[in-house]
Amino acid sequence: MSPANDYKAKECNCQQILAIASVPMQPWIQPRELSIALERGTIFENLDFPFYIGGEQK
Repeated sequence: MSPANDYKAKECNCQQILAIASVPMQPWIQPRELSIALERGTIFENLDFPFYIGGEQK
């Protein structure tokens, strides 16, 4: 913490935890070919979640 943050914490008596992150482990898979990865926006197939307007694939 910076001295400015220390001062504010003492001034308002704030002792709250703002956030706790939980990130699941991702299994390793072979990356895609570069040409496909650039087209899809990710090198990992299991992270490819295309966006479809209205939720339907067209």
